[in-house]
Amino acid sequence: LVAEQDPLGAVTEYRYDEVGRLVALIPPQDEPTAYEYRNGFLHARYRGQAVWKYQRNAQGDVIEATAPDGNITHYHYDDKGQLLSIRYPDTSRHVFAWNGLGQLLEETLPDGSQRRFSYDALGRRITRQDEHGALTRYQWDAVGRLVQATLPTGASRGFSYNAYGKITAERDELGRVTRYEYADDLHRVSRRINPDGTQLQYRYDNAQLLLTDIENEAGEHYRLDYTPGGLIRQETGFDGRRTAYSYDFNGNLLEKTEFGDDGSRLITAYERDSVGRLLVKTLPDGIQVKYRYDSLGRLVSVDDGHDHPLEFEYDQQDRLITEHQGWGTLRYRYDACGRLNHLRLPDNSKLDYHHAKGGALTGIGLNGARLTTHQFAFGRELQRQQGQLTSEYSYDDQGRLKAHAVSQQKQALYRRDYAYSANGNLDHIADTRHGQRSYQYDALNRLTRVRHSRDQPPESFAHDPAGNLLVQDRPGPATIKGNRLLMQGDCHFDYDAFGNLIRERRGTGQKLVTEYRYDGQHRLIGVTLPDSRRVSYRYDAFGRRISKTVDGKTTEFFWQGDHLVVEHSQDHHRSYIYEPGSFRPLAMLDGQGPRQACPFYYQLDHLGTPQELTDYSGDIIWAARYTAYGRLTRLNRDTHQVLDQPLRFQGQYFDAETGLHYNRHRYYNPDIGRYLTPDPSKLAGGLNGYQYTRNPTGWVDPLGLSDCPGGDGCKKPSFGDEDPAGKVGVDEGEATTPSPKREEDYLYRGDEREPNDVFQNGFKSKGKSNDLLLHSIDSEHPPSNFISTSPSRDVGKLFATAYHTKVGYLYTLKKIDGYDLQKELGKAYLFGSEKEIAIANRIDNTDVLGATLIIDDGREFGYSIPNPYRIINK
Repeated sequence: LVAEQDPLGAVTEYRYDEVGRLVALIPPQDEPTAYEYRNGFLHARYRGQAVWKYQRNAQGDVIEATAPDGNITHYHYDDKGQLLSIRYPDTSRHVFAWNGLGQLLEETLPDGSQRRFSYDALGRRITRQDEHGALTRYQWDAVGRLVQATLPTGASRGFSYNAYGKITAERDELGRVTRYEYADDLHRVSRRINPDGTQLQYRYDNAQLLLTDIENEAGEHYRLDYTPGGLIRQETGFDGRRTAYSYDFNGNLLEKTEFGDDGSRLITAYERDSVGRLLVKTLPDGIQVKYRYDSLGRLVSVDDGHDHPLEFEYDQQDRLITEHQGWGTLRYRYDACGRLNHLRLPDNSKLDYHHAKGGALTGIGLNGARLTTHQFAFGRELQRQQGQLTSEYSYDDQGRLKAHAVSQQKQALYRRDYAYSANGNLDHIADTRHGQRSYQYDALNRLTRVRHSRDQPPESFAHDPAGNLLVQDRPGPATIKGNRLLMQGDCHFDYDAFGNLIRERRGTGQKLVTEYRYDGQHRLIGVTLPDSRRVSYRYDAFGRRISKTVDGKTTEFFWQGDHLVVEHSQDHHRSYIYEPGSFRPLAMLDGQGPRQACPFYYQLDHLGTPQELTDYSGDIIWAARYTAYGRLTRLNRDTHQVLDQPLRFQGQYFDAETGLHYNRHRYYNPDIGRYLTPDPSKLAGGLNGYQYTRNPTGWVDPLGLSDCPGGDGCKKPSFGDEDPAGKVGVDEGEATTPSPKREEDYLYRGDEREPNDVFQNGFKSKGKSNDLLLHSIDSEHPPSNFISTSPSRDVGKLFATAYHTKVGYLYTLKKIDGYDLQKELGKAYLFGSEKEIAIANRIDNTDVLGATLIIDDGREFGYSIPNPYRIINK
């Protein structure tokens, strides 16, 4: 194959050497990639000015990988070709110990911590000991299905199955049972019966067995219609709102049409280049957002025609190094291991991030002085120094925050202790500053009551069958239809044709009216308050709020990805620093420029919500108390230094003028615990588009899209088919905000099948089981509906040879959307080093790029065979 043309006419060319090895890949528009070989193996890869080089041992295993910046990673193997260790550029080591059957017994992580595993006589993992010594045990039935997982606390989860290996019941740590029923002969979940008896129903009424109807607990329906290729053609929500989609021949979205309740339409059009990248997005109001890419396909500018253009610059390893936004610039630098170690803010303040060998954060510097110091042990922060204050943290066996104690020069100041129920819900907080709080939940783990030991009144909550929050502390009934809250107490709510809240009427005769206005993308652009004052908001091309104007005074905002990092007005300038890799605030810098920036430090609760703001000496400048859903009930500020602190739940910014919390993609109302507008990610954000989180004491929603655990990030364990709707959605092909992180370019799969077979037929799953946990353990018992791949070439080689026991092939695949098992299963995933990506149902033959023969000792033999049917999407 020397050239191929996709359905839209884009041509990709290939060049080979005299023995048929691929030496150049020339995409339709971008820079070509060149390949150099030595002794039959790939030695170097060239793209633009970047060069990646590989040194190999006699068996062909990579023993040195040199990145374009010159940093070298070393690999070491045993006589069987099993990977024994990786030495990173910072000299930290990742070490693996295997038994004679190729099972991982011990893993030593770069920070020195160890994980240990044991197996039964059938090769099934029965224990996992984590870095902190916590032991999880697994029990299996006679056919290899997980029947019980016993957590380090002693609590256990149990599972029951039908004859086809599908989970029929899941018992949680408190003995509550969720049951699943399946459509005849389809092995797809048709009904979920919750512990409280409410039910969700799913229907699959098409030849492709795709989800076409969801009936929620209130009897309302969400309907989906598909193209012959399996793409969503139309979806109709629980409230009757309809959205239609059309695509090009490559499956890229060309047009989205939203139909309002009143017959109105909002049409968004997408124009793309020959490789599918978004070039122009035409919004319903006619505004065009234009995207531009460099010769390596990296996004370099976005312009919506307003005075806030976005521009991006990268290094040779495709890492973001400069980000221009309207009036300011961010600059990034990285260490030898690719970690961010320097950030320059728009006011020229400089942040330096210091890491120990292995990656643990040890300190953050501000303009040459120390801002904070940190002490970590095996991934958990134990101590933090913020000015003259020292914070000490302790955790339970499941990694949840158990205590946070604050002291000043060894003198104890205040302390918070946290206790949890057997199934993980927050049960109790003992706070030396605010007293004690206790929490109660219903059978679905939804918060129902909060009791306070001091002067704050108790809070009570109820929920309708569809999960809508009903605040019981307010007199009067609540009315909800299609998940839209129409009335609660003396408040009446009106919506536009697209489900956006446009009017709130309250008080005697509903005379106190607040009105909300939106643009064609459902972003709040204006508010008229009951006293007739007006507020306006503006956004950039990525939908991030860049300014608000209140009473003629404008405040501007500046972003790092999805993190708000600067706010600026005529009379103040503030920068926000976060714990790396999270939305948990660490410090506020008040004042503009390196000489004026004065640091203040955040003291957070278990969710990452600010409780106090302290100065360098440890004095509390700002302190707050909240209701369970985030409404401020008491504010204490230093009388000598008045300092507003607007951050609330993770990712939320308090607007004093409206009482709302700006939450990146939406606005949240803490008074009623709901969003003003439906979730723009539709089903991907959950069945209830207005819901904040399922439980505000344990979950957060930093982006206003979907919730995640507040303590340790968005790792959601998933043991079965409990939410088929979560896998349904439309990829709009939007250009996203560039991130300092770099992703792998390809996926790999090891397989014994011959290339001719795979090139013509691709890969197909072995069965119908959609249980990710069982798939990760044994994809044949029961037969799984997932296909295993990995972003690691070395892992692919291990599976190609069945851990060096036979000859196989390593197949290189396009990067296909799938389930990252480590993220999906969290601590339940037992094979963290394999970096497995599970692809549902099938991998098309056009997504297979080529094959390489791997002999039983792990060496690559001969040259790679390109797939003549492949389609390259850059």
